[in-house]
Amino acid sequence: MELEYACFILAFYVILVLAGIWLYEYVEKQKSYQKMVQLPILTQQEKRQKLNELIAPFGFAYDGKQNLFYSRMDSWQRKFGYGRIYDEAAAPLNMIIDCEPIYFDYQEKRWMIEFWKGQYGITTGGEVGVYYLPKKAQGEDLLLPHLVYHCVEDEDTLRIKTILRKKGKQLYFRRGYHWWLTGFVLGEFSKPRELEMDIEITMKDSQMRDAFLKGLYEAGYQRNELNVRGTTVWIHFTRPHTKQPLTRNRLFVAVKQWENKRNCRLYRKATKDYVNTYDKILALKERVPLLYGKLERLGKSRFGTGEE
Repeated sequence: MELEYACFILAFYVILVLAGIWLYEYVEKQKSYQKMVQLPILTQQEKRQKLNELIAPFGFAYDGKQNLFYSRMDSWQRKFGYGRIYDEAAAPLNMIIDCEPIYFDYQEKRWMIEFWKGQYGITTGGEVGVYYLPKKAQGEDLLLPHLVYHCVEDEDTLRIKTILRKKGKQLYFRRGYHWWLTGFVLGEFSKPRELEMDIEITMKDSQMRDAFLKGLYEAGYQRNELNVRGTTVWIHFTRPHTKQPLTRNRLFVAVKQWENKRNCRLYRKATKDYVNTYDKILALKERVPLLYGKLERLGKSRFGTGEE
């Protein structure tokens, strides 16, 4: 009886100590969220310029009208191309995204146009990329993990337009000639199935259009998901038709999305006192440096292939 009582007292003491530690850490975190941040006195235009200078080394720019980050034409990611291995690496690096590669042949090249949408760490976003396979690799299996497609050159960029919506509400609109047209909304948490993306791609000619359409049909698209006008193809991207990466298993996704949702909530809490995105990022750096570091690593990768 005495032993049981002693064990009870010990367990109670341990719980009390742990609760005290948790309470202390919670209070300290709340203080950090309210920490005064010394911000530079700048005009709105100067802040946009500073923000673009901050993210330019990562290959991105900022659209102040839409509060949106997007990839530049001259981003460093262009040197590395894209392949299936990157899609497989996405989920372990906190990018829970739908991947939709479309393969087709045109003018003695094997092309891949891929669509993505979903949660990229602490951002919600979408992408359309245009790639091709060098002749020496065209005989290989399209899904070999090591196979990396090259980003197209300037003369092969395509006119692309995308509209990303979440539960029917538009998050952003992007268009232009590009090899990798993207958009990322900072602090927004989404499940991939909540997102839909309308995509318009204008092909170089009718031959390329027909080859691309063939690739879409082979991927599993139905005619009611597509629209064609001249050499422009419209795609309504909701549920991916192609096989998703092996790393997109339910348990793994649940854990990573829990982390992403928590980090989005921390971002909003730490930056709620500020309106300007440049001010928000400076506040995040001061108040939650660990989360700022994750955002920085995300920018250094694919915003490429990772966060943690």
